Amino acid sequence: MVRVTRLKVIEFDAHPASYNMGLDRRLLGLCEAGPDQAFLRFYTWVPPALSLGRFEPEGAVDLARAERDGIDVVRRPTGGRIVLHKQDLTYTVVMPREPLASVEGTYLELAQCIVAGLAALGAKVELARGLLKKSAARIRPCFLSAMRHEITSAGRKLVGSAQLVGRRAVLQHGSIPLGRGYLEVVNYLACGEAEKAALAQEMAGRTACLEEAVGRVLDPAEVAARLGDAFAAAFGGRVEHGAMSLTDPT
Repeated sequence: MVRVTRLKVIEFDAHPASYNMGLDRRLLGLCEAGPDQAFLRFYTWVPPALSLGRFEPEGAVDLARAERDGIDVVRRPTGGRIVLHKQDLTYTVVMPREPLASVEGTYLELAQCIVAGLAALGAKVELARGLLKKSAARIRPCFLSAMRHEITSAGRKLVGSAQLVGRRAVLQHGSIPLGRGYLEVVNYLACGEAEKAALAQEMAGRTACLEEAVGRVLDPAEVAARLGDAFAAAFGGRVEHGAMSLTDPT
């Protein structure tokens, strides 16, 4: 793991989609300007929101239904597929980019932090070293996309992550479903009812939520605290905790 002089852990909170993505972009800019620091955020989304990956076509989403149901739609700066942020905890890590580090290597290092934090909660999780089977569906939500070093529980995908590599810094997003609300993403895909039903069945069988892995109802703030401890131990350096907004100085 890259070592930094300072890791700023931004206190857990809930915000609208545009605010969440705006603050994450700001953190990336700050790390690009001062690459001896890293940032860590945990947050939820109010109201619930669909986030599209950087290159995800907007036509993949039924925008009219999302608006009718009060679901925000926003585009992430990171890649990956569509995520419904409902009953989930989202993490953002922004850290200096090591010139020789690979994208896969960075994913692995951060995944190890997440596994350690979830294990501290009592979750039975594993780091899958192979490539999980990819869904054959035409439109795939994030949790049916596959990559190496997936975090799984009993063989089912538990965490969805995506990354943006900048000139001097890296931003990684991840969604950790606490409950099963993320499964409702199929309702907002621009496809037929039969395809939605098939996707819903596939997601239910191939994915898991954290409350299933732990066996109890979880407070998002508790999960954020345990994950924060694991990341802080890996990064080293001075750890600062505090609030931060779109305009606050660092």
